[in-house]
Amino acid sequence: MRDFSRLKKIFLLLILVSVNGCAALIRTVVPLSDVTAPTGTYPVGTKIFHLVDSSRSEWFQDGYDGHRELMVRVWYPANKSSLNHHAPYVKDYALVRDVIVKNFEMPSYLMDNLETIACNSWLDAEPAANGNTFPVIIFSHGHRGMKIQNTTQVEELASHGYVVFACDHTYDSAVTVLPEDRVVFSRSALPEGITVEDGRAIREKQLGIRSSDISFIIDQCSSNFSSDPVLSQIIDSNNIGIFGHSFGGSTSLFTAYHDDRIDAVFGLDAWFMPLPSRVINQDLKKPFVHLGQVNWGKSNNYLILDTLASNNSDLTVHFSVDGSTHFDFTDFSQFTHLTKWYGSGEIPPGRIRMIMNRLLLDFFNYTLKNGKIFDPLLYKQYFQELETRVY
Repeated sequence: MRDFSRLKKIFLLLILVSVNGCAALIRTVVPLSDVTAPTGTYPVGTKIFHLVDSSRSEWFQDGYDGHRELMVRVWYPANKSSLNHHAPYVKDYALVRDVIVKNFEMPSYLMDNLETIACNSWLDAEPAANGNTFPVIIFSHGHRGMKIQNTTQVEELASHGYVVFACDHTYDSAVTVLPEDRVVFSRSALPEGITVEDGRAIREKQLGIRSSDISFIIDQCSSNFSSDPVLSQIIDSNNIGIFGHSFGGSTSLFTAYHDDRIDAVFGLDAWFMPLPSRVINQDLKKPFVHLGQVNWGKSNNYLILDTLASNNSDLTVHFSVDGSTHFDFTDFSQFTHLTKWYGSGEIPPGRIRMIMNRLLLDFFNYTLKNGKIFDPLLYKQYFQELETRVY
């Protein structure tokens, strides 16, 4: 019996050593890929701002004192002579790593190389202020997402002559790091045991907060953005588009319904269910394109899209991508093939990236720059995975 106990302890010790060794090996042999370089002619600059909206309280629940604070990042066409410091993809590496590990139930060692990811932006580079102005595009992240979650698309757009803004929707973002190292995690989950009606009411309040975040950013664009006169010179606030992923997709639509300054809307696997019926049954009167997975299972998410689209008097298109899942429409699948174990789909990362970048750029060129005609039915010849419905 003693021998058996001793053998058992040795066996467990060997397993522990083996597992730790494998973890170290994975960290070494499975590096995370960098953000793919954008294809536009402009180098991309980026700046980070802390903005305070003194007209609003901090969050929709009681007991949250103080004014609404936002961490906002902007990407823009940069002056080639001012590219001195590469910007990090992840500024607060340890916090973001821990959030990803928790949200996707991943082993922590798979994300230990997160800080090694390089993006293509230059920190605090001078804007390309040569008399040109560039349309504005605003990105809204998903529920418990982050402002950097679609850096691949944001850098692509900026390199083609757009000024792109994204904020962490404080208390709904996975993590927001405010000045003086104040860390705020998501607190927007619905309480357990509430009714469907109460849940809808809460989500509508959250949509209102998120939408007001975006309108506040647009206000800043129209009035010398955060006292940065050089950046303000290149902003064309008369041409504004918006796109968002998941909850950010419904946020984009909700904002476009309520803010006439927004000219065009694009959704990435948008979550339509939080939208109130009074919004869904209105005429958006603006071009709207949705790109997402083929179906949402038993959810009525796409039935809501059908209703919204049928009420829109402007262009409405639904593209669906065979082999994709919800998180393929973010940067998640771009860094390692191992994400297929944790939620990304069968479509190759390069392929979904190409589809997203092409459709976003063509759509916004058409709606914000009077670019070439946007014909949704032509894309099938380039992307066989794509199914198209024009309403």
